Parts: sequence; C-alpha cells; structure tokens
Amino acid sequence: MLLSTGAQCIRVDIGYGPWLSNDQATISLVDSVVDSIRSAGRCLIIADASSESYRGGGALPWAQFKLAWVQRVSTLAARYHPDYYIVIKEPGWYVPMVSDARTNPLFQNVSDWLGLTQSLTAAVLSASPSSKVGVSIAADSLNHADAKFYASYLDQAQSLPGVSFLGFDVYTSSGRSATMNYLAQNPPAKAIWIAEAWSAPTPGKSNSPQSDAQWMGSIYSFAKQIGAQFLIPFYTDQFASYGFDTNPSDIVAAYSRRTQVYYAFESLAKG
Repeated sequence: MLLSTGAQCIRVDIGYGPWLSNDQATISLVDSVVDSIRSAGRCLIIADASSESYRGGGALPWAQFKLAWVQRVSTLAARYHPDYYIVIKEPGWYVPMVSDARTNPLFQNVSDWLGLTQSLTAAVLSASPSSKVGVSIAADSLNHADAKFYASYLDQAQSLPGVSFLGFDVYTSSGRSATMNYLAQNPPAKAIWIAEAWSAPTPGKSNSPQSDAQWMGSIYSFAKQIGAQFLIPFYTDQFASYGFDTNPSDIVAAYSRRTQVYYAFESLAKG
C-alpha cells in the first residue's frame, strides 16, 4: 500500500524486542520488509523505536539504557544499511523506558544527550558509512516548560560531526508555529525534515477523511514553506482505512482500500 503511493522513501520504525529475545521469525519478517523496499527501488529510512520491553517493569537506568541504545543502532545499521537513520525519536518519548528518567539529572542534561547523539552517530556510521544520520524532536516540546532544553539540544546537535538532518514531529498547529519560530531564530546549518506528521497526535482522533485530505495539502505547503527536505506522514494505516478489524484476513483486505488522504498524498508524491 505504501509503495503504491509513489513515495520516494519508506520509513520503518524497527522495535528491537525481537533481537533481545532472539525471535528469529520476527527478525526474518523485518528482513523481508526491508528487502521489499529495496526491491521496489525506494530508499530506506530507519527510525529508532527502542523496545517495548523496556516499558514498565523492563525499564533500564539511564546509563544502561544509553549503552543498549548504541548497541541497537549499531546492530540495525550493520544489518540493513539504511539510507537514513533517525537515531533519536523525541527525547521525551523514552521517559517510560528509563527507570531514573525523572530523578537522574543527566537525563535532563543537554550535554549528556549530545554525547549520546555523538555515540549513536558514530556507531551507525561505523557500521554503515553511507547512511545519513539525524535526530528528531516533538515540535510541541518547543512550547513547553522544557523548551530551552530542546532548543539548545537542536542548536548544538547540528554541529556534531556526522549529523546530517534535524527532524520536527508536527501534529498540531502550535507545533507548526513552534517549528517556524525556532527556525527563524536559529537558521539551520543542516537539512530540515518533518520526520512525523498527522492531523492529530492520536490515531482515531484525527479529523474526517475529507478534512485529513485537506490537511495533507496544508502540511505539504508548510513543509515547502520551511524548506523541509522530507515530509513523512505517520498514521499511514489511515491511507487504507479508518477502522481495522482484528481478524488477520480482514486486516489484509483493508490494505487494498484507499481513503481520500491516500489520494491526496499520492498526488503530491507523484508530482
């Protein structure tokens, strides 16, 4: 379904759980997904998805989590050699996975995150020298109480050797405004991406299929306005359907359908 849109690249958020549990069947499934993207002649974007096993009772202390993170990106970069690798997806997204995230001052320290970014970048480029590495933040975090942390992190991250792009995950009008304000105040030295975007932060709470199609045109115009190199819609299940049954055959059948937002994206992707 995604390949049929004409998108130049496909982003895959690869959870690391199968590698931690040696689940070879699922690893082979990921292999086949990557092979299908390559066979179709599209470029591959990997975005860090950590491992759901780190949530709740599986959370790790920050020091251990960082070591596991470097190992994760090194393993996946060596196996898949992506064209692009988003090594950090929204720093705040990792909070539930880090047992001392709210108590360890290093977790909230810009310099510590920059050191981690440097380690992750070096690990990817060592395993896959041709990959381009970037980081992303939730655009709305630039509006919150910790906005200074995010602005400082972005500003310094782009000066790190090997970092090729900065991503903004945009789900709200306030996120658009925050992104524009940041870029106006901090002219970027690296490529800018809208690394994630949708009409609402939560799937199923977006607008109607028709208004989502209109949103697609609007976010594309915004991407052009800020000079973004990439625009990556996130909840792309809704390209096919706004409701999925739990029956496997019904799920497969749903992906043969097309919604209005699909056609809006296809039109933009195919020019």
